[in-house]
Amino acid sequence: MASSRSWVGPYLAVDGRPFVVIGAEVHNSSSSSQRAIATSFDAVHRLGANTVLAPVAWDLFEPAEGEFDTRLLDAMIEAAWSRGLKLIPLWFGSWKNAASTYVPAWVKQDPERFPRSVLSDGRRIEHLTPFGEQSRDADARAFAAMMRRIAEIDTVGTVVAVQVENEIGLLGDARDRSTVAETAFHNPVPARVGEAISGDTSAPLHAEWVAAGRAATGTWEQLFSASDRVDEAFMAAGFAAYTQVVAAAGRAELDVPLFVNAWLDRDSVLDGPIALAGGKRPGQYPSGGPVLPVAAIWEALAPDIDFLAPDIYVEDAEPVFRGYKARRGRLLIPELRADAPGLPQMFQAIGSHGALGVAPFGVDAFTDDDPEGAALSDAYRLLRAAAAVITRNPHARMRAVVFSDARPSAQISLGDVELHFHTKDEWGYATPTYPGYGVVIEDGDHAAYIIGRGFWITLAGPAERAAAFLSVTAFEIEGDDLVPVLRLNGDETASGTLLPFPFPGSGLVPGRPIPTRIPDTGITRIAVYAV
Repeated sequence: MASSRSWVGPYLAVDGRPFVVIGAEVHNSSSSSQRAIATSFDAVHRLGANTVLAPVAWDLFEPAEGEFDTRLLDAMIEAAWSRGLKLIPLWFGSWKNAASTYVPAWVKQDPERFPRSVLSDGRRIEHLTPFGEQSRDADARAFAAMMRRIAEIDTVGTVVAVQVENEIGLLGDARDRSTVAETAFHNPVPARVGEAISGDTSAPLHAEWVAAGRAATGTWEQLFSASDRVDEAFMAAGFAAYTQVVAAAGRAELDVPLFVNAWLDRDSVLDGPIALAGGKRPGQYPSGGPVLPVAAIWEALAPDIDFLAPDIYVEDAEPVFRGYKARRGRLLIPELRADAPGLPQMFQAIGSHGALGVAPFGVDAFTDDDPEGAALSDAYRLLRAAAAVITRNPHARMRAVVFSDARPSAQISLGDVELHFHTKDEWGYATPTYPGYGVVIEDGDHAAYIIGRGFWITLAGPAERAAAFLSVTAFEIEGDDLVPVLRLNGDETASGTLLPFPFPGSGLVPGRPIPTRIPDTGITRIAVYAV
């Protein structure tokens, strides 16, 4: 696993301090030329992220076997550094989106040396089987060369982590039926897999192992009854063992945090069905990928992978956040939606689950005058402000607040004073704008940073005592620092009783004879007291 120097609690460490990834993943082709790198990294910088996630494609990195072209990688590192961004390279090696379209031509055109997966109908598909040793070793050599190059030229620590492969798994069948896979399936289950399954008592596969008699050794068919779940576990063992060889080769060259990302499905979360992208059975989503039911297998067979990271294209992300954070105490969302449904999930992940980072996908498509781009840019700004507070106190208590038609209000205690969050018309707006979102970071018994949009706060004291704001300071984020810009009082806080967090550009409160400005920085520190 990565050196302890790479971490401060659940966060990545940069210069010995916690670093929260307020990230942006660019499109798949946005790092495929030096011109594309400059254009896409410019877009990330304009939007206000602090980290860019960008692909390194194996076919472009090693166009001829043993000949490594580092020009695009070099350009990515320089482009990130010159724009003040951190970089997380995404290794598009043997698999990307559960297919092998980014492998070099010399791999694609030699299926005997680099065998493919075969489906139950006999079709050989464009997918390297994870049981092919020559494919594994070729990928490992290329990944090691990439990591070696980063170590050579990134002398200032621009690269803070690396993703190994992308959305690993098999589509079209629950299990690979190629000759090498069938041989592996009928061989004894690796001892570490059996230990992982027996110890992961909450996983569905554990129950199947118990029902089959709790055998300590045997083949997959002997330890479990035949099912898609067992096929998925078999594939997870294959993919994890393959990925471990790749990851270990890279770590020998450069010791930075390594992770794999997961394409989720309904059955990928253990504590209840949720609406997720993909199908319902392994093979309709990538079978064997690092989803929660087989997470223990991944952790047992790929110890050089520091954590598993879910891609989020879901409506209810809470159980996903909880499940992945519980595995190793670390949560990164390397992909999620960049539009309105995704923005509150960014605040949820960081505010309620202590995520080390979030990274909406495809943000380089946004323009400066695009409404969705403006909303994302504002969310980046707010989250960078939250990151500045976290950097100073990574152990502060945090909570996210997210609002919708179904949840228009919330309450949070700050000492003996209750903060009441509203989304209705206390300041003259008849129709609330959803989603509203924010994060509350405590800064003492009766003080907190409140950062967000689309809500109003009133206060309630203990029995027979009123509550009021002791102080309210509005901030701006400049670089990585919070700078106080306004001390709010009087009309702006309704004489210490109400504090608004409007969306940008709200301007003056309509319909009032006295012009009352609503400060719209969205970044405040409050202190409260009971009268």
